Amino acid sequence: MKKKNSVSKIIIAVICAALVVGIVLLGVEFVREIGDSKTTVEVSVEQMQEVVDRDFASLPGSIAYGTKEILANVDVTVNSVEYGIEKDVILSCTYSTLDVALVLTTEKLNTILAEVYEFYLINGQVNATKIQIEFEEKIIDIIKSAKKIEGETEIRVYQMENGSFKTYFSDDTINTVFGGLLSVQEELDGMDEIIYNGEETDIKNLNTLRTGIFSIISFVNYDADKPNTSGWLISWLADFASEFKRNFIEKDMWKYIWHGLVTTLELTGCSLLLGIVLGLLIATVRVTHDKTGSLPILNAIAKGYLSVIRGTPIMVQLLIIYFVILAPIDVNKFLSAVICFGINSGAYVAEIIRGGIESVDGGQNEAGRSLGLNYIQTMVYIIIPQAFKTVLPSLANEFITLLKETSVAFYIGVADLTQAGIRIRSITFSNFMPLVAIAIVYLILVLILTKLVGMLEKKLKKSER
Repeated sequence: MKKKNSVSKIIIAVICAALVVGIVLLGVEFVREIGDSKTTVEVSVEQMQEVVDRDFASLPGSIAYGTKEILANVDVTVNSVEYGIEKDVILSCTYSTLDVALVLTTEKLNTILAEVYEFYLINGQVNATKIQIEFEEKIIDIIKSAKKIEGETEIRVYQMENGSFKTYFSDDTINTVFGGLLSVQEELDGMDEIIYNGEETDIKNLNTLRTGIFSIISFVNYDADKPNTSGWLISWLADFASEFKRNFIEKDMWKYIWHGLVTTLELTGCSLLLGIVLGLLIATVRVTHDKTGSLPILNAIAKGYLSVIRGTPIMVQLLIIYFVILAPIDVNKFLSAVICFGINSGAYVAEIIRGGIESVDGGQNEAGRSLGLNYIQTMVYIIIPQAFKTVLPSLANEFITLLKETSVAFYIGVADLTQAGIRIRSITFSNFMPLVAIAIVYLILVLILTKLVGMLEKKLKKSER
């Protein structure tokens, strides 16, 4: 026994040491990544000017002709540099560009779309390409007529893993430097009605009209996401925090877990109470038959009940009870689940209690009868109280088992803890976070109940002494 205890202690010590080493290494890596958060080299205004010019020149070559006209008139000058805390360099820049938003106003877009609509009516169902060809030159002329504007802006350049630098083209940066182009595109995309011949005309379902114009001035910002310059640990923590927020914080989806937990505990508690009552009756019938030979019919029914319940899966029992037995009388889902789990638990509780009753010394029964008590009184006042003291830890373990078994209640639509995780998963399309979350909640509940059972067992042992 001492050898086994020594081996167990060594294993636990090794596991704890491994955990401590792992935590220390992660802490060192985290500190290292924080320390490496700034750029590793000094940069000059001239170097950053070259990077900005290069990256603007390398914007997607497939951008529309109207957008190329804007880009040809864009001039960005880097004035000063400042170092950020994410391996980034913040550039203070002046820029000059065409004031696109001023010439492509809502009214102007409406006029263009009205002309396109008329072209559409005259020429039949033309596609977006034909509209682009027909109106491209006109829209480019409008863009060319725009006045030059100047301003100041900040542009960020990030240092990549290989040491090179890359300009971050955020939507704000593109919209500013391109003279409000993205705002124009957003305005165009939201125009479901136009004024044509003095009347409001619905073009909500005529997407080719907007697409034809959009293809002339379109710019898809593929670099709208900020470059990730963090190490693996910080990146993982950031992704984890983002997933946690998306699965539980946004739209208050944590409430699904809370309500599911409450339902699970209610379901488990009600089922256990039913199981204890049913198990006590079954155990009493079986013990009475074994000791006195009476109640043969009830004993046969009890043995049949135990064989069927313990010999079939609980999920099958749940489906049969809800869809076959209780469906005709329209019993709600929660009550159906309580009945099923109560009947299932009753079979195991019956054997636990029967074992506890049989563990009581036979002299206790004789002592009760010698005091003038009949058989039933002896069982109620002497045998069963002593048996319950013996079987309480086993009943508590049955409660833990029942708690986990109720996780199949979602098959009939009960909004329990498992159903909550599946519902969040169906909304966020995330498998890891919601499923692991409900597993952790179940684990915490089981650990708490296991600790309480351990405390109960210690208390009972003390009372025996």
